[in-house]
Amino acid sequence: MSGQVTEQRVALELNEEHCGNCSICSSLCPFEAIRRDAETGKTFLDIEKCQVCGICYSACPAKAIDIIYYDSGSLLKYLERAKQEYDSDTLVIMCKGSSPDFMGVERLFGVSKFIPLSVPCVGRISEEIFLKAIVMGINKIYVLACDEDYCRFERGSPITERRILALDLLLEQLGYGKEVIILKRNSLKVKVDTNMCIACGNCVFYCPYDAAKLESPGVVSFDLDSCRGCGLCVAMCPALALDLENWERERISTLISQLSAEMKPPKILVFRCQWAVFRPVDEKSVPNIRFIDLPCASRVDLSHILEAFQQGIDGVLVAACAEEDCKQERASGKAQHSVTVLRERLSQIGFQDRLHFCFVAPRYPEEFDNEVEQFGQKIGAFGSKERK
Repeated sequence: MSGQVTEQRVALELNEEHCGNCSICSSLCPFEAIRRDAETGKTFLDIEKCQVCGICYSACPAKAIDIIYYDSGSLLKYLERAKQEYDSDTLVIMCKGSSPDFMGVERLFGVSKFIPLSVPCVGRISEEIFLKAIVMGINKIYVLACDEDYCRFERGSPITERRILALDLLLEQLGYGKEVIILKRNSLKVKVDTNMCIACGNCVFYCPYDAAKLESPGVVSFDLDSCRGCGLCVAMCPALALDLENWERERISTLISQLSAEMKPPKILVFRCQWAVFRPVDEKSVPNIRFIDLPCASRVDLSHILEAFQQGIDGVLVAACAEEDCKQERASGKAQHSVTVLRERLSQIGFQDRLHFCFVAPRYPEEFDNEVEQFGQKIGAFGSKERK
């Protein structure tokens, strides 16, 4: 029917029929997205405030909250499959904001063979997941959380610590031994090559956390305790003196080359903020589309976009959080500005429409899919014209 408005699908829903109005979810929600009405006593969800951290989902005793991403069913299916794939009885659960590569995990925990599980916040992992993982044969669980004052969802890290303490006590009483579940904290920080620094002050100007300081003419220092690993300073450094752990410049360049080689035309590369788009644990590969997840869209280096085109990529899409949703102090707005400037430069060779920037949110899962589909159609149309 013409003009009919389709209701937008949301990532999290509160089932009022099952809700006992216990207020556990509202007391834990870091964003006041779930609240209890003082007059009616009913609990309600304001989806516009929701950041889909999943803390409420993992804590609800009545199972009255439904979530699309990383629900218990999909996580348990992944563990069953991954246990055989990785041939291991050791599980490492990591927050996306603090998770290093496999070598980094080995350094932190001393394990080289393990099942990796990366989620937006370890606070969304319920007691049920921990216990069922142990029942299915997982003998050791390591949990890598952000530092408490570093958690993008404010309460996820401390909630996890309390859960693990309680579960370890329970498991010890049940005869599983001590410290079946071990918690460690980690934060990914900027790395500085002082020999290459020209003390231009870009990092000082752009850092959302005042971690970079211009101490005196020619000397820049970083307070790594203040650094939140957004990568904005790295993208803005003209001297290539900065890098970000796990998202090093060379690592991303190598990944671009590898992805381009395995894609079919029209080749579309998507740089996406890992907080704007939650990657499914069973994400399926599309022949002509590949993704590079970043700690923030502000980590998008314009040289990497140009590298992608040089490597034969037909279109580049950058997906970011809206500034009000940004987990890195509105740094995504800086990314939008940088991409806009590059588009203007690309217009000189007629390439501006091959680069697209968009704001999306995980609360509306179809937003990102629609952006990719529409951009893919546009790039595909360019290819059809060129072949004629």
